[in-house]
Amino acid sequence: MGLNPLFQEDFFLTVQNSYHAVEEIQTHPFYVVSIKGQVYVNLLPLNAVFLPQQLISLQAIYAQKGILLVHLWEDIWANKRMQVLSRLHSFCGLNQSLHGRKGKITEVGAEVAQDFLDLHHLQGYVKTKYNFGLTFNGELKAVACFAASRPMKSKGTHYKSAELVRFATQNGTTVAGGLGKIISHFLEQVNVNDLMTYADRDWSLGKGYDKLGFHLSGNTTPVTFYVDTQTMVRHYAHRLPKNIMAAYKAQNVLNLDSFLTSVDLVKVFNTGNLKYHLYTNAR
Repeated sequence: MGLNPLFQEDFFLTVQNSYHAVEEIQTHPFYVVSIKGQVYVNLLPLNAVFLPQQLISLQAIYAQKGILLVHLWEDIWANKRMQVLSRLHSFCGLNQSLHGRKGKITEVGAEVAQDFLDLHHLQGYVKTKYNFGLTFNGELKAVACFAASRPMKSKGTHYKSAELVRFATQNGTTVAGGLGKIISHFLEQVNVNDLMTYADRDWSLGKGYDKLGFHLSGNTTPVTFYVDTQTMVRHYAHRLPKNIMAAYKAQNVLNLDSFLTSVDLVKVFNTGNLKYHLYTNAR
């Protein structure tokens, strides 16, 4: 696949073909595009030389104007184009809308959850203990995944917390009230004092969680990734492929960053997460 020198042009022309009302807001040092005046996208090629704090500050400047700015890296556009376009469609208010109250809650098996999230969530599937879905006329339209509850002795002898790990709707679909409905069902099944979750700062200001009664409790630090420029696959810095690490250890000339660059792995990062808690009246 390789680096695409026309990444930004490719994105601009693609969304222009879909939405027509697309405008370049700034081109240097950031390349920011407005889509229908509803969402602004900062396009980041893999050779970008910014620091996480610069992107966080840029997003904050737009947020002060009431504007959602998302950060889109080249590798995400290359590998998750359909999911990206679906998120933008949602931000522009163009999704098909379903009412959560009309959906039927169902338990979802791991394989079904994996297939759904890999297709409809930007970050894909991770293994969790509880998976619930919302179906409409027998068709799965939304999936939420929760980790097992765990004791939090620092908050009390019997205090327990769980995590909402993933939520996604079918591409092109918004389920109004869907997440709230699934969360209520989960809390009926699992007795916890709070439900914790994260909002990806690259893509969210957390307003959806605010509306559900979650409380912002902090921020996580940006995370470093290495992208294989041939496949556009991301690797966590602490989970690099074993063959790559073996080759690095077999040589003693280059430091890790220089070695990874020599084998076409480029360092990128996200802007961290917003951490939220929903406090319950546990039994």
